[in-house]
Amino acid sequence: MKGMLTLTIITQRATSLNYGENIGNVSILKKLSLGDNSQITYVSDKALKYDIRRKGKEEKEWKLLDKLLREHIENSTRDRTRERVDLDDSFVRRLFEYQEFDLFGGLFTKDLFNAKNLYFRGQKVDSIKRSSPVKITYAFSISKFQGDMDFMNNIDAFNRYIKHIKPEESDRQQAIPQSEQHTAHYCYTIAIDLDRIGVWETENGTEEVIPAEEKAKRVKDLLDIIRTLSRQIRGRYENLSPVFVIGGIYSIKNPFFMGCVSAKETEDGKLLLDINRLLDCKGIIPEEERDNTLCGLLSGFFANEQEIREKLNCKSVGEVFEELKNKVGEIYGVPTG
Repeated sequence: MKGMLTLTIITQRATSLNYGENIGNVSILKKLSLGDNSQITYVSDKALKYDIRRKGKEEKEWKLLDKLLREHIENSTRDRTRERVDLDDSFVRRLFEYQEFDLFGGLFTKDLFNAKNLYFRGQKVDSIKRSSPVKITYAFSISKFQGDMDFMNNIDAFNRYIKHIKPEESDRQQAIPQSEQHTAHYCYTIAIDLDRIGVWETENGTEEVIPAEEKAKRVKDLLDIIRTLSRQIRGRYENLSPVFVIGGIYSIKNPFFMGCVSAKETEDGKLLLDINRLLDCKGIIPEEERDNTLCGLLSGFFANEQEIREKLNCKSVGEVFEELKNKVGEIYGVPTG
């Protein structure tokens, strides 16, 4: 058993990361209400995974499933409905060429193959699916939403383009859109099931599909992406790299620090971290594995930074990620270097 790599992260302060439905000309941030009727904003797991996959493709040359899906859809629309489609081991090997499928799973139904009946390894199935070995929670804001709004008016675009669409209405007033705004640090948890990376699971057990070197590389690449995570939204970049991280690799598959990070902003804009709560959560970890816990922070973000460093044996964020990458190499039997 290789176990689970889990990290709970506080991000850099970022602005307006995830919008939901529009109401009229007002863009509404995704929010949750708390017990005191206050609200916090959040970034969905799907939005976080979107930017992880984007960075994987741009920076790590990840292969995404778009190409494979497009190929099958084009074949399906070109061919008549087929009575039977048979898939074998070669299809599984091809799927695992795609880092997105290995890390985040996928679902292939018989409709994708334009088939009345789908057979996999001689067995009739409705679909071929893989659940994600990488789980990511929503990212919740640390500070509460205060109802700030942005009244947007792009007079340059109006003067240069829009008024020429209907010259007879060029003297009309612009309709001013509004969008909710919230700047905050966010907290989320990622959990990576190391036993399932590069492995195809069947009713009869598991099958190794890719070599250990590639397994280690994919996990290390994912750690690199989390370390420098950013979000692209509405023509801007937002930095989601960690200012605080806690977690490690454990044989027990539990995201131990999920929900355990409690922080609040002080008057000078720094964060005050509840250390005792984290120590209590660390106490849940079996004693023989507590030393596997790593903690890292960036200087200057926390009002009680010195206390955090002393009580949690904190390192820099960069040191934590490098140490985890080395441990991943050891777990998969791949020499570091």
